Amino acid sequence: MHYSSVYTPQKSLRHKLLPFWVLAVFCLLQACSSTSKLPPAQSTAEFYQKYRNEAGFKGTTVPVGLVSKYLAKEITDTTIRAALANISSVRVLSFTPTTRKSQRLLQQGLTQELDQVLQRDNYAAIPLLDEAPGSLQFRMRQSNEQVQEIVGYRKYGNSFLMLQVNGRFTRQQVEQMLQKIDPDLLIPLLG
Repeated sequence: MHYSSVYTPQKSLRHKLLPFWVLAVFCLLQACSSTSKLPPAQSTAEFYQKYRNEAGFKGTTVPVGLVSKYLAKEITDTTIRAALANISSVRVLSFTPTTRKSQRLLQQGLTQELDQVLQRDNYAAIPLLDEAPGSLQFRMRQSNEQVQEIVGYRKYGNSFLMLQVNGRFTRQQVEQMLQKIDPDLLIPLLG
């Protein structure tokens, strides 16, 4: 009698369960490595928190005093200086895809998810700004007569950028700030 051909129930059971274990490990790896599997953000703050530590993303909170001091050197207009004094926080989220999966996220989900947040919370567009490719598109959230948040974002080429400014502003201050301050001036502050 040849012992290698003897049937053992344990060997057969392991053999039958092998595809299940392979599938379970694959699903676990997919769940851990995919940013798109996270639930959709419900606010801009959630959007920032959701992505800021994901691969390819860089989330930065810029000190308000540094922003005001940096921009105040360039600005003499008193309306804009007053608006700068009313800023309570500035956050920037940037993204450059590092994998094919993250490239798909950039192409098929990131800006759409942010657009849904902005539509849900009734952010108003600021139409007087340049709509050229690569320029930031701005929206603002207003309560009564006061603007509480300004969000600018762009998807250009192989990158994404979101600028979020919170504070208390009039609509006139917002429009003047966005006409006279180039948001790209903040890039050196991101270090």
